[in-house]
Amino acid sequence: MKKSLLVAFALACAVAGNAQSVSKGAMVHRSDLPDMPRQKMVMANGPRRAKKSVDNGLYYTIPGALYGGWTVDGMGYAYSMAMVPPFVDVTFANQATDKFACSWFINGNDITEYAEENGDYVGNYSPDGWYYTPALQHRKIEGGYQYNEDNYWAKTGQYDVNDISVSCTYSPELMMTPVDNHGHRTSNGNVYRNSLAGYGFLSTSYLFGTGQVDLEDDGVWDYTAYGFEQTYNPLLAPMYVDEIHINAVTMNNYGPIPAGKSVKAYIIALDEEGAASELLATFEATASDTLDFQDKDDDWQGQTAYFGSIVYRNTETFTDIFGNQTSLPAAIPAGVPFRIQFEGMDEEGVSIGAYALWKSEVEDTYIDNGYLLMKEGRAFTFQSPLAASIDILGQYEVIDVQTKDFLSAESQDDFPAADFQGWNVLRVSADGQSVSTAGLVGNENYDMGCAFVGTSVPWFDEEGLPNYDVDEELLPEWVEGLQVDTTYYNSDVLSGYNLVIPVCKPLPEGVTGRSCTLDIFGNAGIAGNNQIIILQGDANLDGIVEVKADKKVIHKRGLYNLNGQSISTPVDGQLYIRDGKKYLNRKK
Repeated sequence: MKKSLLVAFALACAVAGNAQSVSKGAMVHRSDLPDMPRQKMVMANGPRRAKKSVDNGLYYTIPGALYGGWTVDGMGYAYSMAMVPPFVDVTFANQATDKFACSWFINGNDITEYAEENGDYVGNYSPDGWYYTPALQHRKIEGGYQYNEDNYWAKTGQYDVNDISVSCTYSPELMMTPVDNHGHRTSNGNVYRNSLAGYGFLSTSYLFGTGQVDLEDDGVWDYTAYGFEQTYNPLLAPMYVDEIHINAVTMNNYGPIPAGKSVKAYIIALDEEGAASELLATFEATASDTLDFQDKDDDWQGQTAYFGSIVYRNTETFTDIFGNQTSLPAAIPAGVPFRIQFEGMDEEGVSIGAYALWKSEVEDTYIDNGYLLMKEGRAFTFQSPLAASIDILGQYEVIDVQTKDFLSAESQDDFPAADFQGWNVLRVSADGQSVSTAGLVGNENYDMGCAFVGTSVPWFDEEGLPNYDVDEELLPEWVEGLQVDTTYYNSDVLSGYNLVIPVCKPLPEGVTGRSCTLDIFGNAGIAGNNQIIILQGDANLDGIVEVKADKKVIHKRGLYNLNGQSISTPVDGQLYIRDGKKYLNRKK
């Protein structure tokens, strides 16, 4: 690879955020909160859609984003975070009536000239970056809007205004919520963050969960809740989910779920009308999946209540060669709305009251309310803008395989564009000893000889095991695997690209050429946005038949040598067993 191109490539990766990064805020402990006033319910009729207006009409939306919540240990950041995927265009959609009377700013700098023709602003971010979100101003409306300008971090008796709004593309220690939990509300002169206690209109005094509804307030409990649900906007990139948590309250001294019982959480893809179209995964929680319900309040609405979290895990599991069973991550695809639907609240002995999040005025325009589901076939929501407080422990899985329009080389006058077929199209020599960029063979200035693959996390984990791989079952026998050079991927800031090279056998006697396509997989069987195409000998693109795999879970649990002994890191050239299959470690 030519040195000048390497420098340009490194610089491109370093400035990929299009915005100035900011340092992370100090972590703060979660605090106990007073209860919300009793929330009245209304029956849901027709499609379940959020509102579409804001008082002054000046705001933008961030479709496809989730929000940084708490860690598993109950810690959080003082900064408000929109969790958007790396390497993907993120649209800050201008919702002003007169979009062309608006200007865009980032950290005080006017960036309006970079806005789209329709008045929106589009950003693209590197992994693990923290960036200033844009501010939208209008020449006829006083003030402006910036996500989330009302994100007060609450304290009893006083509050701090967080005036730096940031967008965090990846933060592995945080669970994600449907609504920004840095919003605020007031109670008795104090300002509090917007995570609410579970006090509501059900017979149990819960907001979401176990109980009955007296719709007419006449002492007749007309409907019985069996579950609740929260709808999410389409994601901008696939996401894998390890766990789902709900913050809950229960009146049971043994916890919200009795021994021998279980409750379910279904991840469901929706069609354009909001109807269920596909069951993506089934998660489950039992009595052993509850945390911290020893904490209690002896006078919670006149009763004794216990507070904690319920952890749901995938019912699809993996069993290693020693019989150890582990729940697998589940994949949520990009581009489709989805719903997480919790059921089993009416099971005997189950007593669950889930918390809620108070939506801001802007969030209420494009984030739906939570809904209670009744055995009688009805659904209820609240008069107030409340979303169910659900924490997703997972990560955007972005595998960015570059094709064209990537390196500055393509804009050079002497670049052989007529022969160029894409950075993902590789030509392997007949003897299998060399790899070149197809169409650029023999061109010393531009022949890279590798595919460029950006990843959400480092290709290899701390033990040297691959977080990304090809599916052995889909490989033709003549492709032995991949060599991966991580020199140009900065694992400290998760920025840059991995250089991926296929390892192929020589052409057999009498064969002049052959070809295949490879998918790079990450967790939960999520594949890259493009395939790597391998041409050997005189093969060309005309004979390519793309082989797209069904979802296959590629994970990294259980590493053993050929004697069945557990090992931490394979050495170069060592054969090892993972998931019951043999692998040869080829880390460059």
